[in-house]
Amino acid sequence: MRIEIHIHRPLLTLAILGGIAWCIWPSSVSHPIITDAQGGVEEERTIAESQQSISRERLKQAVLERREEILRYELQKLEEESQATPTESVKRALSDHRDILLTIAKQRQESEELLKQSLEQLWEAQGIDIAVSVPSRHITFDWPVEPLLGLSAHFDDSAYQERFGIPHHAVDIPTEQGTVIHAPAAGTVITVKDNGLGYSYVVMDHGNGTTSIYGHVSGFIAHEGDHVDRGDPVAYSGGRPGSPGAGLLTTGPHLHFAVRQDGKLVDPLLYLKKWKGIH
Repeated sequence: MRIEIHIHRPLLTLAILGGIAWCIWPSSVSHPIITDAQGGVEEERTIAESQQSISRERLKQAVLERREEILRYELQKLEEESQATPTESVKRALSDHRDILLTIAKQRQESEELLKQSLEQLWEAQGIDIAVSVPSRHITFDWPVEPLLGLSAHFDDSAYQERFGIPHHAVDIPTEQGTVIHAPAAGTVITVKDNGLGYSYVVMDHGNGTTSIYGHVSGFIAHEGDHVDRGDPVAYSGGRPGSPGAGLLTTGPHLHFAVRQDGKLVDPLLYLKKWKGIH
């Protein structure tokens, strides 16, 4: 990979990055994601620990990525120098840099595995279960936001899992930041969770064991306990990295829409009205 950048005193930069990582990783401040409103103290502790691990591993990945970028730049310069002046010292430096790059690649792989484990622990603490089929009594939902750009991720999307290393039990609907989210059917707002820069969300109960979840919410309109009719505004979409309600696992503005039937996550497309081009 060829990187066209200029780095002043790259070895000093590497040392500084290593120092930052050493100071920050053990004391990473967690950003809350989703919590189970009915969970006990032990579940809350598990969720908090998982959140700390997620934040720590995300920071580690960012530092390792920057270190790799610097090393590849140095390696490119050493290869050019080796072609012009193939001395023993240059050859040793080339070998050392390649060894360090292999080590970084291994560390990044280990970090991804730790992140995956943390997310699995988080889901386990929330008691998430996946439904195999949908009962015949399920209701029909309107779209909470119009899917004018289609879907960026489907339920159990293999491409999503390949990219992030985790399963996706919802649909992601790309939409502009701050788009009004409408109730897809009549129901009661049972959870409004504002987690600051963490993962904020709304949960609605539609009766018959059916609940809907709206993730990466940037603002709220409805309140807990409110009864809403089909089409009523309930919240504002978000998802832009670093914005309120976005949380850690987002790459751009969208609505994360999930459905639970009798406590089990199911494919929302089985509930949503048909939309041209979306299956």
